[in-house]
Amino acid sequence: MSFQTIFEIQQSMTVNNRRMVGQQVARSGYITVAQYLTAVPWVFTIQPHAYLYYPQVRSVIQAIDNKDRQLPENIFFQSSNLSWFMAYQGDIPSASFASVVLASTPSANTQTLSITVPTGSGFAFKAGDFIMVGGYTYKVTADVARASTPVSVGIHRPLIGLPASGTQVFIGNDCVIQVVAEACPTYTLNPMTSGAFVQWDAPFVFREYIT
Repeated sequence: MSFQTIFEIQQSMTVNNRRMVGQQVARSGYITVAQYLTAVPWVFTIQPHAYLYYPQVRSVIQAIDNKDRQLPENIFFQSSNLSWFMAYQGDIPSASFASVVLASTPSANTQTLSITVPTGSGFAFKAGDFIMVGGYTYKVTADVARASTPVSVGIHRPLIGLPASGTQVFIGNDCVIQVVAEACPTYTLNPMTSGAFVQWDAPFVFREYIT
C-alpha cells in the first residue's frame, strides 16, 4: 500500500465532486447557468500526518515514489479509519447485495439508473449513498424506497461507460475509487533520537483515474 496508507493516516480530507457549471451575469442583474457535460471526477486533497517516524514508514515513502504521479491505485474505504465515509444508509440486507443489478442497459451519459433490488420495507438507497457500476463510483441523489422493483435511482454525475443489463451494482463500503496522484509532495526530515519525523511540504491531491 502507498496511497491507501496516506488515506488511512490522514489528518484531513477535502472531497471535490462538484459538477462543472458556468454562470454568466448580465449588466441587468439576470443570471444564466449551464452545466457542462464532464465525467465529474472525484478529487481528494489529503493532509497527511505530520509526525510519522521515518524508520517505520520508509517502505510507504518508497511505494509512493514508485507510483509517483504516473501509476493509479485503488482506494478502499473499508477500514475502521475510513468506513464512515461510504457507510450504507439503506435497508437492503448485506446478504442480498449480490442480487442488486442493473435492470436494463442504461443510455449513454444518463443520470438515472434502473436497478433491481430485493423488495421490502424501508429504503433501497438514501440520499448520499454510494454505488459502483462498471468500475466507477457514484452518489445517490435522493431517497429510493424498496417497496417494488426495479427502482429508479438518480446519480450525481453522468454514467461513465456502457455497462449492460445484469451488471452488478456494488453498495457502500464495497465501492472502490481508482486514483492517480495529481500532486505528490516532497518531505522534510526533522531529526530526533535514532531517526526523524517526516514533515510533508504540501497536501497530496488524488484525482479519479478515468480511462
